[in-house]
Amino acid sequence: MILCQEISNRILSALDAENSDRYLFDQDIKPAINTSIEELVTWINQAFSENKLSPENLRELIKVKVWQANSYSRVSFNESQVGHSMWTLLAIYPKPIVNKMSAMTTGNKTNSVSKFCPDVTFVKSIESAKRLTFEEWNENEDNAFMPGNNVLTGNKIEYGYLDAADYSSTTYTGNSDKSEWSIRPDVSNQYVALAYLKYPTPVASISDSIEFPKSLTSLVVDLCLNRIAFKQGTQNLYTMSAQNINRLVSLLK
Repeated sequence: MILCQEISNRILSALDAENSDRYLFDQDIKPAINTSIEELVTWINQAFSENKLSPENLRELIKVKVWQANSYSRVSFNESQVGHSMWTLLAIYPKPIVNKMSAMTTGNKTNSVSKFCPDVTFVKSIESAKRLTFEEWNENEDNAFMPGNNVLTGNKIEYGYLDAADYSSTTYTGNSDKSEWSIRPDVSNQYVALAYLKYPTPVASISDSIEFPKSLTSLVVDLCLNRIAFKQGTQNLYTMSAQNINRLVSLLK
């Protein structure tokens, strides 16, 4: 975690504005920090797509939470229930071992709504679903050589999941955010764990922390100074260049 106070101190020092009211946190520094967070997310997405970076480098943001799948073997991430936004999905674990049984799973049919289980902790899993495309999802159902098929049973089962989609209709309300991951073979009304990166929370006050590793402190300061300079009329903005991506990757390793 990076302290906003540290970022603010470094920015004011670089601008030779310590102990002055020339730059205020709410008006100048906080917007620069939040814009920098958005820009870093874009850079990191690019690094992921180029296989230059592992999510493990952002361990502060990795979460593993448990849901009860709905009656159609689907799971939805509802940020209003979880309390934060998902950045990107890392893995789906069907039928995980957990620390307790939630009351909501005992004889409870979920119909079209999957349920977040905030009182249940993921312990481990011997299963991990493989990501399938929409084309593969339909073609692989009866193919014993591909994950997500309905042919193999017992300890030979290989799970697959389909990218999130909106299945809502007048007779299927689903979850409030509508997008759901489908899992096969069937895990209806059973536990499913999602491993994912949490989207960094925008800062609101100088006492907050930025949810990135401390190794990125100098880069965040540089980005903030760049934004403040642009606000003042200096036309100089960072671009998503290979050089910047490589600098980010080197700082995260």
